[in-house]
Amino acid sequence: MFTTHSLTIDIVQRSAIPACLSTVGLYDSFYVTTNESYLKLIERVWAEIEHKNLVSDGSAVSNPQRDRRLWLLDTQGFYDAEPAQIRIATGRFVTVEISAQRVWCSGTACDLEFFSPLSVPEREPPVIRVGDAAKKAEFSGRLRRSVPAMNTLDREILMRRMLSLTAEGTLLAARLCDSADVRASLQMIVERLASFQVENEMIATKVSFDFNRIGSDSVEDILLHVAGEIWSLIVNCSSIETADMLKNLVAGYSVPKLSVIRI
Repeated sequence: MFTTHSLTIDIVQRSAIPACLSTVGLYDSFYVTTNESYLKLIERVWAEIEHKNLVSDGSAVSNPQRDRRLWLLDTQGFYDAEPAQIRIATGRFVTVEISAQRVWCSGTACDLEFFSPLSVPEREPPVIRVGDAAKKAEFSGRLRRSVPAMNTLDREILMRRMLSLTAEGTLLAARLCDSADVRASLQMIVERLASFQVENEMIATKVSFDFNRIGSDSVEDILLHVAGEIWSLIVNCSSIETADMLKNLVAGYSVPKLSVIRI
């Protein structure tokens, strides 16, 4: 298939399903463009992966599956509904099917890929709404100023990534914490998020969290609620070591409300 650069980019960006265009290469393929559905799938913003390497900086996983797909493109110029594992920003692996075609963009060989996620749960997890009165934390200064200015997609991706990382960190902290009281509180937080837990398909012993199927407002509410619960533990913790461990989970993006500090 011979096509111009601008026409192919238009095909990607108008696609209703996740799609991306990249240069050809086993180890040195680079992003040319993607659509919003693809960015949402891998939980990244375009600025993070623009013209970056698909394997080292993007979602592609170097394995025999990918080698086979590239061989099909090299030998027949296309493939349809090939199974694949891709890596999202938080490190979790997602099972998809990819259909692709080798194209020429202004004299440069590129691969045009379309993604169909396969690991879709049969039923939706419950949507959790948290009232402002229940939130014991708020975004820290720089984030509080920048979040309202973000476009909807970037804000949605950022909130889901932050919540996924906080949830995974809380699960790990519950396993490592020496204080029985703090450990029990952390386990209660994890239990509230249990319906969002998913097994990591590439690392059997790792538990991850998937918040992709709930609205961005709910994700932001849950994030601040969880952060507030952790800040409550921090300000009431007698162990400096435990407090420092918990601060690593939330101090990068949030601060406790005054009502928490006064406890």
